[in-house]
Order: sequence, then structure tokens, then C-alpha cells
Amino acid sequence: MELVEAIQDRGGSAPIERLEAAWRVALEYADVVHGSGHDVGDELYGRLRGSWDEGQIVEITMVIGMTEYFNRFNNSLRVEPTK
Repeated sequence: MELVEAIQDRGGSAPIERLEAAWRVALEYADVVHGSGHDVGDELYGRLRGSWDEGQIVEITMVIGMTEYFNRFNNSLRVEPTK
């Protein structure tokens, strides 16, 4: 739960800092893609490629995209999350 709160900017960054470098760069990538996929620069992609293979990057990007899709769909229709 501590990690989720840190990712959602509701907690300190310590849980993120304890992650392996590969996971930290994946989270950074997700944050950039959340704004716009056009903002993924060569430097970030190079660091991502240094930790993950092409298939894994495709999977990471797919999860990011699907999460964005469901969030936008639900938000547009005012669907409240269930507990």
C-alpha cells in the first residue's frame, strides 16, 4: 500500500527509491507516457531498453495504455471505482 500511495503522489518517495532500477525506469516511462507518448525521448527509451527487452517494453507499454484507456473511459462515464 505504501508503494501505491507513493506512486499516486500521496506518500513519500522512499518506497519508489527502494525499487530495483528497472522498475524505477518503468515507472518513469509510465509517467511520461501518461502525459504523451510523443514525450518519450531517446535518453529515457535508452534507459528503459537497458533494463528490459523489446517484448517486455511492449508489455509495459500495453499495460500503461490499457490503464489509460480504462481510466479515461470510466472517468468520461463517471463510473465510480468499486472497493
